[in-house]
Amino acid sequence: MADADRVGATIRSNSDRANRRRAGRGSLGLVPGFLYVLILYIVGRFIIPDARATLFDIWGYQLSWVEVLLFTAAIVAMTEQIKVAKSGINNTAEVLLMGAIAIIQVLLFALAAAKVLVLGIFNNTEFLLLTLINLAQTAVAHKINAATLMRMISSS
Repeated sequence: MADADRVGATIRSNSDRANRRRAGRGSLGLVPGFLYVLILYIVGRFIIPDARATLFDIWGYQLSWVEVLLFTAAIVAMTEQIKVAKSGINNTAEVLLMGAIAIIQVLLFALAAAKVLVLGIFNNTEFLLLTLINLAQTAVAHKINAATLMRMISSS
């Protein structure tokens, strides 16, 4: 009986410690990484006239803006998945915000594809790929968060 009480206290203690770490991140920790990618895409569309032209030439490897942006999106997707994989923390809010950004991207692409003139910058292959990467990472982040929560619930 004493061991069971001690295990429960340990779980509560770890959860409290995790919540304190989370509170230290502030509201900036809740901002989905793909919001920054979306802002980077918009700024890049206005600054760089030809997205497929060579932007960097590093040791013979020519990188265009599109390749740099897609690489950045892939790295952000992996970090978003790591963010929700912390055991003992309910990251449902983060996953829902990731989903909200994904929905906004789908809407922007759909409206741009429907020829809404103001949203024309979102009607291209680059933005479609960014949207697909975001949708995939959001789905994976949801599954990771659900599995983490199930482990936390079953261990308590």
